[in-house]
Formats: sequence, structure tokens, C-alpha cells
Amino acid sequence: MRGHPASPARCEPYDLWEACSRSAKPLDWSSPIVFGVGPSDIVGRSGGKPVYVTSTVRLDLCQVTEADALSAARACAELSRMGIWAVSPVVLGAAMLEVDMHLKINEPVGWAKQVAGLRNAAGTIWVPACRGWARCPQIWADVQWAASRGVPVMVEAKGVM
Repeated sequence: MRGHPASPARCEPYDLWEACSRSAKPLDWSSPIVFGVGPSDIVGRSGGKPVYVTSTVRLDLCQVTEADALSAARACAELSRMGIWAVSPVVLGAAMLEVDMHLKINEPVGWAKQVAGLRNAAGTIWVPACRGWARCPQIWADVQWAASRGVPVMVEAKGVM
């Protein structure tokens, strides 16, 4: 799988997630970050806009691994089976880089533009319960972006374990 750049973390996302989820109740729709949300729970909650599927990436190596891409593709497929339009920069980037590894999405500015374009179009951010989600700085950055704009964040896990 071809690499893509991402910005380094400034803090440990796991600690922040743990604090967020400590008092969270699953499927508490009054919260800006809702935990325990599976694909079927998202139906009708994105306002007709796509659901942005955030997923893990190997930020230390600035690359999407085969496992990251497969996990993100599975999450998008689950939503698609429910009739939900899902978008993922990891899935899209991995597919495009397989065709042309010289695309500008393989550079920091190109990756940032791709992520921004997809997030801006989304009505919801969904964090599937993939391995390492609570420690991934890219996922935390997507959640911070959403929270600052009032975009709902839905997390498949019921909390941090």
C-alpha cells in the first residue's frame, strides 16, 4: 500500500477519548460525540449528506497500511449496505495511489486538501471500532474538526477499553 502524509500528534488521543467516554451513555443523541453507534443507528442521521468514515493510519510512517485500507473499506461497505453514502479518505487515497503513486495526495498539502474536501461535504463523522482507533491522532483531528463546526460525531465503540 502506498504512503500518505499526515500531521504528527501533539497529545495522546487515548487519554482524551478516555475522558470523553468515561461519562458517556451509549446512543445519547444529545451529546456532540455519541458512543455505541453501529451502522444501522446512523440511518437517517446524516441529513442526506455523506457520512465521513475516519479510520486509522500509520502516522509515524505517514502511510496507509493494507490493514487500514481494508478496515476502512469494510466500514464504508457496511454503511453502503444500509443505503448510507459513505466517504473515506483512506479508501479513496489507497485506491488512487494504486493507480498513480505520484499523485499529490501523497504529499502533506494534497492529503490535507483531500481530507478537508471530504469532511466539508459530510453531515456526520463516524469512527468505526477498528483496531487502534482511540490512539490514532488522525481520528482525533477529524473529531476536533467536527466538534468545532457542530458536525455530529458517532463512535461505534461504547467507550475506551
